[in-house]
Amino acid sequence: MSDIADFLTDSENMGELGARLRSRRLERNLTTQMLAEQTGLNRKTIMDLEAGRDVRLSTVIKVFRAMHLLGTLNATLPDTLPGSQALSVRGQPRTRAYRSAARQS
Repeated sequence: MSDIADFLTDSENMGELGARLRSRRLERNLTTQMLAEQTGLNRKTIMDLEAGRDVRLSTVIKVFRAMHLLGTLNATLPDTLPGSQALSVRGQPRTRAYRSAARQS
């Protein structure tokens, strides 16, 4: 099932994310300075994120955490199996497959 975001460019998607975060920030009556202090980030970094500029993933996570949105971010990529159950099903760790030394022509 396709979503409208699938048809947007990366830049357009980042702009949309920034606009939504700005709206959430304003709904909470937070200034960019207040959010910067809560996250330990520079105010300009918050403004860059809201403007859709390229920022580090750790910046996005810090902002989501400060705005109590981290659960929504985690929901976008749910674990296929719950925590310890996923580890027990995996069993042996995968090993790298190597090509044989003698190549046949």
